[in-house]
Amino acid sequence: MRTTIRRLRGDPSALPARIGVCIIISDPPLAQRMTSLLSGDKDLELSFDLSDRHDPDVILADHVRMWPGPSIIIDDGAQSVDAEADVRAVLPPSVHADLLRAAIRVVSAGLTIAEADDSSRFADGSSRFDRPLTTDNAGIALTARETEVLGHLAHGASNKSIARELDISVHTAKFHVASVLAKLGARNRSDAVAIGIRHGLVLL
Repeated sequence: MRTTIRRLRGDPSALPARIGVCIIISDPPLAQRMTSLLSGDKDLELSFDLSDRHDPDVILADHVRMWPGPSIIIDDGAQSVDAEADVRAVLPPSVHADLLRAAIRVVSAGLTIAEADDSSRFADGSSRFDRPLTTDNAGIALTARETEVLGHLAHGASNKSIARELDISVHTAKFHVASVLAKLGARNRSDAVAIGIRHGLVLL
């Protein structure tokens, strides 16, 4: 199964300075884990009550509802997703911090991670989601800019270096890096490079 990302709306270069994330998770240990994964990220503004933020950019929940905004569901894949609900991604409870943050940035930009039930690529360590990566080149649709960014990642460039080389803002560079990670299903920057090399997207 392929994981793809499709544009719904928005201009990635015009992302808000901080992304409002409302965490609505009923299971306390899971809520604590998600909070720990996201805390310390200065680009994110966390809240835990919809009344605290009337228009969250992303809602992180463990159950599907008609939330007042796009949602990422943290679930083991057992729930059915209501077609009317604005669910942009479904990730396992074992999601890695880098990929959770990348997914939030992608969703806040007006994109959706389709077929996210194939969430082994987002998992940190072993889980019942672990299945081999089957994506082929046809299923990885990087833009020209993302391909450039991946090339810079292969040479160990930081976000600041990428921004300088491509003459874009650091915030936009962060978005492109997050998008590359999400599209490749990579756990981190090194993993993205390895996947890119394996699929012929990076030439060293």
